Amino acid sequence: MRLRSITVILAALGVVTGSLAASTASAAPAPGRIYLVLGDSFATSMQPTGDFHNGYAEQVYQLEQARFPDLRLMKLGCPGERTSTIARPRRLCPQPEGSQLDQAVAVLEGGDVAFVTLQIGTNDTFQCFNFHDSAFDQACIDDVLPKIAARLTSIVETLRGADPDVPIVGSNYYDPLLALWTAPGFPSEGVRAVAEVWTATNDTLEQTYAALGVPVADVEAAFSSADFDTMVNVRGFGDLPLNVARICEWAYTCSDEFDHDFHPTTFGYSIMTRALEEALVTALEPAA
Repeated sequence: MRLRSITVILAALGVVTGSLAASTASAAPAPGRIYLVLGDSFATSMQPTGDFHNGYAEQVYQLEQARFPDLRLMKLGCPGERTSTIARPRRLCPQPEGSQLDQAVAVLEGGDVAFVTLQIGTNDTFQCFNFHDSAFDQACIDDVLPKIAARLTSIVETLRGADPDVPIVGSNYYDPLLALWTAPGFPSEGVRAVAEVWTATNDTLEQTYAALGVPVADVEAAFSSADFDTMVNVRGFGDLPLNVARICEWAYTCSDEFDHDFHPTTFGYSIMTRALEEALVTALEPAA
């Protein structure tokens, strides 16, 4: 695997063909309670195979039909979405009300939303990534993390303003940059340094959600993203730390065929689904 392939896919985040807009745009909801999915490309169920129908959104939807027999799925997520763009109209993902957040508010004001999942935040940090060195600018990160927290707080408060009682589940992220471990010649110390920034970003998301009383799906833990110590053997790569092995096996990050795309496989989305379901137990408990 070439290091350049990984950095190229970083630069390409959110850059997809115009046909995606049609696949993620949402029509008027059918009668019945709604599962509202908000966020970035993970919320669209995106895979580099062109599959947009086997993400955590669909999997959570199927599982929660046991609780909500008339449940309907509505995905408003948009690739490349950031906490700084969710309140702005985007040509990639046009919405009748303008922005993703405006559309979500309109749906929530209709009073028929069963629960919301929200996954957003890490795209904001890529403005701080130095592609030449494959490293984060720490000063930039120190500046952007408080802004992510403030904007995420505003997003959640806006959603609650539209429906104060709606259950909301947030999410952190697995670390796709762990794939740098498999790049020939890339120092392990560099991967650990990048991972520290990713952990700090997840910490910011978790602390912000906690302050708002929003349960968090711990995708980071589900992918063992912090475990550099446990070594496992992966076909084609040999011995890898468990965290690197997880993203190589459960996402496309180590795949030459798919240009080291950051998105999960269908199985990877199922691991995310498990984390979301655990958080939903807490979020839906008062309504149970």
